[in-house]
Amino acid sequence: MPPKRSAERHAEVLDAAIELIRQKGIDGTSLQDIADAVGIKKGSLNTYFSSKEELVELIQARFTEVAERELRIIGERTDLTPDQRLRELLYFHAEHCTLRVSSPVLVGFMQLWTSSSSPGGRHQPSVVREYQRVFEDAVAQCARKRIFRKIDPVLTVNGLMGSMSWCAFWYNEDEHGPLRPLVDEIIDMAFDGLRAKG
Repeated sequence: MPPKRSAERHAEVLDAAIELIRQKGIDGTSLQDIADAVGIKKGSLNTYFSSKEELVELIQARFTEVAERELRIIGERTDLTPDQRLRELLYFHAEHCTLRVSSPVLVGFMQLWTSSSSPGGRHQPSVVREYQRVFEDAVAQCARKRIFRKIDPVLTVNGLMGSMSWCAFWYNEDEHGPLRPLVDEIIDMAFDGLRAKG
């Protein structure tokens, strides 16, 4: 049986790590757990990643590849007003975090990353910054069109995306029903506070 291609094996190891973190969280998942799941020695994981920080960065890159495709589709739609486009972006982010990423993985992201201005000196991966910039541009466009009052796009997006991400921690389809109406209600409350007066 021929050996698996490097890219295929890398994806397999990352898939196993993601599944373990979904179940146990980043703190509850050891490098030994991941090695055991894929049947290799712990030291061999260095071929794929050298630390939990690097692992989390790889996981974010994986999820962001999916997200970037969806954001492009939303960005290319010509039937949306600026605020409708921002709404679709925010809904996608809520859905992505809640139904694809899962709260244990998000906890890992929050534990291991700080903002680039943090005195701790750690930096968000550039892929995360680029993802967030799409939302900031959408907010700025709403302000330019006087749909929103004059606001700080970075601060606004931090708040909006934070509330969308938090859905992953409380939403349960059996208890709450479909996600979209709930997200729309949250977005409506936020937009009501952002709209230009008069």
